[in-house]
Amino acid sequence: MDITDRVSKRGGENMRKLDEKSLLTEYYDEILNIMDTIKVGVFITDGEGHVLMVNKESERTGGRKVEEVLGKTMEQLVEEGYMDESSVLKALETKSEYRMIQNLGDGSSIYLTATPYYKGEDIDLVVCTERDITETQRLENLLAESREVSEKQKKELEYLRAKTKSQRPAIIAESRAMKKILQEAKRIAELDITVLILGESGVGKEVIADYLFSMSKRTDKPFIKINCAAIPENLLESELFGYEAGAFTGADAKGKMGIFEMAQEGTLFLDEIAEIPLQLQAKLLRALQEKEIRRVGGKRTIRTNVRIIAATNVNLKQAVSEGTFREDLYYRLSIVPLEIPPLRERKEDIKAFVEHFLKLLCEEYSTRKSITADAMEELNRLPWPGNIRELRNMMERLIVSYDGEQITARQVRNLVHEDGRIEAAPTVENKMTLEQLMAEYERELLISYLEKYATAAEVARKLGVDKSTISRKLKKHKIHQK
Repeated sequence: MDITDRVSKRGGENMRKLDEKSLLTEYYDEILNIMDTIKVGVFITDGEGHVLMVNKESERTGGRKVEEVLGKTMEQLVEEGYMDESSVLKALETKSEYRMIQNLGDGSSIYLTATPYYKGEDIDLVVCTERDITETQRLENLLAESREVSEKQKKELEYLRAKTKSQRPAIIAESRAMKKILQEAKRIAELDITVLILGESGVGKEVIADYLFSMSKRTDKPFIKINCAAIPENLLESELFGYEAGAFTGADAKGKMGIFEMAQEGTLFLDEIAEIPLQLQAKLLRALQEKEIRRVGGKRTIRTNVRIIAATNVNLKQAVSEGTFREDLYYRLSIVPLEIPPLRERKEDIKAFVEHFLKLLCEEYSTRKSITADAMEELNRLPWPGNIRELRNMMERLIVSYDGEQITARQVRNLVHEDGRIEAAPTVENKMTLEQLMAEYERELLISYLEKYATAAEVARKLGVDKSTISRKLKKHKIHQK
């Protein structure tokens, strides 16, 4: 049986047009068997676009049966909707190799390469290969989307870093003590050394850490913050240093990078550092001294280049003497200690903080309020054990708890009494004279009575004195009636 009969048997009467002298004639069966073993779709046409051979992979890739296309011309297949356009026809038209991507109705994509083969000056055959690139295109689209997101995140990061540089943390420092702290912080910010920030809870240690970072040479690098007290002891080591795959039950199969690696070339802020367990302090000391870490479950050491800023409200010297904090780690951390004084020791800052929080919170709650001089005096008298954080809480409550456009001394006292807060009382260390103390008591008494009784006359009647006496004392203490 010659090639014409073989092809006619598979493709119909129109295949008899096949040129008996075609290059396929002699080895048709062998070629077809070889084609069926190839994992790439292949179909062959003659020089006029009649389909001569189609392998099994082409049948699968193109979604068409062999008997449906054999013997037909490429024009017919386009007309019948098997494809939108034909790479074979393009190759015949241009008389050169033609490549294209064809999107099929089922959502798949085929990469086609049609290559003409000549016999003399005429095209004898066109061999077309088909590759299913659906998955490749999907991955390329995902990669493109990922690059787009990455580029967007990169721009956002650049914006935030630029913003950090141009908008350094606003620090309120009206008192001499805080001005001195800021001056020292500015001096050491660029020295790239470890800094230990000390102070009671709520004094603004994190704000100072932000300031140190914003003034440092590492501003354009990562700034990672971690509260050591907020992480369970059994997870803190893996959080700091990361872990390798299978390091412990529940670990990520791919392992995880720790914050030391995340902060590479940048700054790491370790808040509440006194809460790090004693056994983990040795590993932290090694990370600081040797500038290298080892992941949990890992054998490889990883070099690090990280600036450390630490903070605590604990007396570390006492912790060292009690054996709860390593002495060598303490000295490694406290190369330059910055101790932030409590709010009660920098009374000059209270008014500035009150005005700052008043503006901030009024904007947040879309309201307008001012504070009376008497109310400001009341706030100044409080000891503020919770420091700035407590003051902010008080201001927020004063704004949302009372109607009216003014925050009054009475409102302040009401909240103080509701909380059972202990007001600052004169002590033996108080530098006021007896006369000054008596004057202060008289002033507070008058304010209290004025809030309860509307007029100076009523206050005078309740206290058993003349109205003129009360008026004179109100003027003396600069107390204004409502």
